[in-house]
Amino acid sequence: MFSENETETDAEAAASSVAHADLTWLTHRAAAVLADAFNEVSREAGLADLRDWLVLALVSDGPERTQMEIATELGIDKTTLVSILDRLERGGLVVRKVSERDRRVRIPEATAKGVDVKAQVSVARETAIGRRLAAIPQHEHAKFHAMLWSIVEGSPQVRPAE
Repeated sequence: MFSENETETDAEAAASSVAHADLTWLTHRAAAVLADAFNEVSREAGLADLRDWLVLALVSDGPERTQMEIATELGIDKTTLVSILDRLERGGLVVRKVSERDRRVRIPEATAKGVDVKAQVSVARETAIGRRLAAIPQHEHAKFHAMLWSIVEGSPQVRPAE
């Protein structure tokens, strides 16, 4: 299986270096590691996972949003969002009120308990993510975030190298 001079460790190192060089694999693994850390703090606060917190955070801050607007903004399938909202509602973290503009539409809102849980998880989340980002110098965090966001949003115009 291995040549005379190649050991299993050499083969593992070669495979590892290929994986480490692949941007898609690296971003996937980084996202998974951060999500695992965030899911842990979410569960400690009684939430199911990161998605519960994302929905709770969105309905806690800013303008009212319909369920469809929330699903679109978070990139969550509407059926999945309804399950998340059902779970949050059972936990007393959100309520769904009827829209004044369209009685067929529901507007989720965080309860006082939901706002408290969102704040608790926000603090724990920052600590957990901070531990994972400790390898990146603090002054580079904003730049790293901006670079990731530019990948998500896509570049409207690619500038040629100068």
